[in-house]
Amino acid sequence: MSKRIGVIGLGIMGSAISGNFLKAGFDVSGFDVSAEQVAAFTANGGSALGSPGEVAAQSDIVLTLLPSIAALNDVCTGDGGFSSAGTTDFIVMECSTLPIADKQRNHDALAAAGITMLDTPLSGTGAQAANKDLAVYLSGDESAANTCTEIIDGFARAHYYVGPFGSGSKMKYVANHLVAIHNIAAAEAMVLGMKSGLEAQTIYDVIADSAGTSRMFEVRGPMMVANDYSEATMKISTWQKDMGIIGAFAKDLDCPTPLFGTCADIYTAGMAQGRASEDTAAVCAILEESARLKR
Repeated sequence: MSKRIGVIGLGIMGSAISGNFLKAGFDVSGFDVSAEQVAAFTANGGSALGSPGEVAAQSDIVLTLLPSIAALNDVCTGDGGFSSAGTTDFIVMECSTLPIADKQRNHDALAAAGITMLDTPLSGTGAQAANKDLAVYLSGDESAANTCTEIIDGFARAHYYVGPFGSGSKMKYVANHLVAIHNIAAAEAMVLGMKSGLEAQTIYDVIADSAGTSRMFEVRGPMMVANDYSEATMKISTWQKDMGIIGAFAKDLDCPTPLFGTCADIYTAGMAQGRASEDTAAVCAILEESARLKR
């Protein structure tokens, strides 16, 4: 493969994406602050480097998959960040779900240094990432976006160029708004069926093949059937960050989102019940408790 890939952030999404790049034959270098994640990356065949800047210096395209604004700031302009790479000959695909204003600030700082950053959020869970079942929302410099499409088959099934920088995040907020609601709807339907006496597996098998199915029902339904949420593809604690960003985005637009507002409290209940590290599919267990359903 001609393109050298860098991956910054080797957590649930980053590890799955880097693993698929390696399977596809790309030269992949990476960085993470977690020694455990770095060890798993190198065991999988990746080349671990000491800083984001070092990764950028050895890459044509760098994907950033980060948990916070502070992490993005550090990676872009902090000590050892992209601005210290010693080269501008790389493109940054910023794949995190973060506020647009913070992405824009880092985009502008890197642009002043001659470095191109795109806003390229991903639609899909960690489990979907492992199967290359992701969609990429590309936004920003269109020529750079076209260059990045050359590598997308290595980790995703689809991509869309959606407009100027920040448009990708807007599209991701819309997609995650639906994910939040559809996940709750799937759990509510499962609980309704189980409380009526139907078997969880039967509910899943029949509804997954019906007009009432959804991608979230199909992806998270098996966890709801098993009543096991320990292998998180999206932790409830991480999802709280996304929910807050979407809520603030809608509020800034004076756009009412009543269904989204209602479902937010159920995820918050998961935090209160000590389910922060569980997959968001655990909303099924939360609703089971509300319904006094015992399996």
